[in-house]
Amino acid sequence: MFSRSSGRSRLVFPVLLGLLLAVCGGTVGTGTDDKFNGTINIASSTWTGYAIIYIANTKEIWKAHGLDVKFQDVEDPNDRLIALTAGRLEGMASTVDAFARAQSNGVPAVEVFPIDASVGGDGILAKNTIKSVQDLKGQKVAVNQGSVSEWFLAQVLQIAGQVDVAVTWEPWLSKAKARADGVVLVSSKQYPDLIMDSFAFRKDFIDKYPATVKEFMKAYYDAFDWFQKNTNEGLGIIAKATSETADDVKADLDTLTLFDLKTGKGIMGTKSAPGKINDNVKAAADFWKAQGKIDSPVKPVDAVNADFINSL
Repeated sequence: MFSRSSGRSRLVFPVLLGLLLAVCGGTVGTGTDDKFNGTINIASSTWTGYAIIYIANTKEIWKAHGLDVKFQDVEDPNDRLIALTAGRLEGMASTVDAFARAQSNGVPAVEVFPIDASVGGDGILAKNTIKSVQDLKGQKVAVNQGSVSEWFLAQVLQIAGQVDVAVTWEPWLSKAKARADGVVLVSSKQYPDLIMDSFAFRKDFIDKYPATVKEFMKAYYDAFDWFQKNTNEGLGIIAKATSETADDVKADLDTLTLFDLKTGKGIMGTKSAPGKINDNVKAAADFWKAQGKIDSPVKPVDAVNADFINSL
């Protein structure tokens, strides 16, 4: 299976949790009237889908909204989650399925807005002797266990195994397509919104500083609007953040959907009419329980808070 290009491939750079904690130094500052006056520490892995965060960082859009945001690339999602739980991060980006697993295990993360969805950046690679998903019956599958790849595979297939089929991501997908003995059996283009990224804050931070969370989201969507008007400059910013070329970034963006505010509201839904993200949380939590990775699946109502996005 394939998934996201350079960034989303979850390249494991030698970023140690201890370094993260030392650099972040914990939360500094106090809030007044539910506004936080300290540094908001956030993190993500390197991934083209986090384009708007990179733009907000570079163009100082956080600062324009009166926010002091310190961003770090932290490739290992476990390091990010540990830092969030320890109070060293206020917020982080990750996949909805990863959040569901972590939330079920007690990580106090609450998703407040969706970021993107894979529409072709993830998929299942197979030997060219396998012509359809149905042909996978009885075959062996290779997948990175515990990853978004395992989650995607489980949603498309109901088989277990190891080798004739591989679950991977871009750019390995494109390279594999060029091989005479390889074929892309199915991709997330056929399953849009199944693999989704979101942004979450610590629950205690949300409870104490709701005005800051709302302002952060205003800044994010201002950065989104800036990108729509300054695409070429934006591609350069994203390319620098992901160590790709602007052309690579442009190609990556063709395999995912970046959610604008209107679409984000639809994805999040409301308390009376929950959106697609709630379905993904439940499906992922149920899956990880079936895999024995969690004991008690998180409830979507506890994992997602749509109030902020609906107030914008």
